[in-house]
Amino acid sequence: MPTDREAAKAELTAQLQTETAKARQEMLIIRLIWVLAGTTLLISVVLWVGYGGREQYISRSTGYDSTVLLPAWLALAGLLSATAATVLFMIRLMRGALGNIVQKQVRK
Repeated sequence: MPTDREAAKAELTAQLQTETAKARQEMLIIRLIWVLAGTTLLISVVLWVGYGGREQYISRSTGYDSTVLLPAWLALAGLLSATAATVLFMIRLMRGALGNIVQKQVRK
């Protein structure tokens, strides 16, 4: 018959395995958000520099068209997704640190 300590160890081990599976899924999502951020920022720079967005921005005082507005909105989307990925990564990092503490408790 298992003692209370052994039962607690088994429960914590099961929780750690569940947390590890969640961590893999969360990191996959975070990586995909980072790819989205990089892609949108890259596309916005290409459109801004390569397709005349910068020249139109410098030469016009008001009333911009899509060559200026599209790269601006893409850059904003890239910055927002990079911010979201960073916040989610920090949350994941803190949960990982707490998991390490629990793991040390299981080993004792």
